[in-house]
Amino acid sequence: MNDPAIDALQWPEYQCRSEALIPAAPVTVWAALVDLAAWARWWSVIRVEPVDPAASTTLAPGLRFRIVGNRPGGRTFGWTVEVLAVVPNERIDLLYADGDLRGRTSWELAPAPGGTAVAYIYHGVRPMNAAAAASWLRWGTGVHECAMRVDTLPGLARYVRGEPLDDAWRDQVQVVMAECVAALPVLEGG
Repeated sequence: MNDPAIDALQWPEYQCRSEALIPAAPVTVWAALVDLAAWARWWSVIRVEPVDPAASTTLAPGLRFRIVGNRPGGRTFGWTVEVLAVVPNERIDLLYADGDLRGRTSWELAPAPGGTAVAYIYHGVRPMNAAAAASWLRWGTGVHECAMRVDTLPGLARYVRGEPLDDAWRDQVQVVMAECVAALPVLEGG
């Protein structure tokens, strides 16, 4: 019998850093990031589901939740995330612990002229099955980076500025996300 974790070693591990300047103070951005319940308001291409619905939605070491998402028209993928460390107003370290993706990620914040520099970093994330690997071999981190550039970071900025994150905005994100993915180059492995 094959061990999926060992089988997954055949697929590359990915690293990337997606960042933006969010025009708000670090404490304001931090409040949006550390409250898991707020993520659904500003991160439209994923769903966040607590592993334990009775648990707090404030991110703290040991908290586990699931992320489920897909590119427009694509297969749905999901993975369980565990919070490893929280440094208030600076960093949240996460582990994709189980599911279609595994590896370490983090949110990083730093004061910057005009607001807060925010980055979401893949420190080493690997697809764990052939279906997830097919997308990554085709586009690398491109789909993830489209989502961060089109949805996640702009959504976070809109949320902290109190701008609408209504159905019209979400529909527009889907259109622009599909355009972004369609424009991605196909890598040699895909």
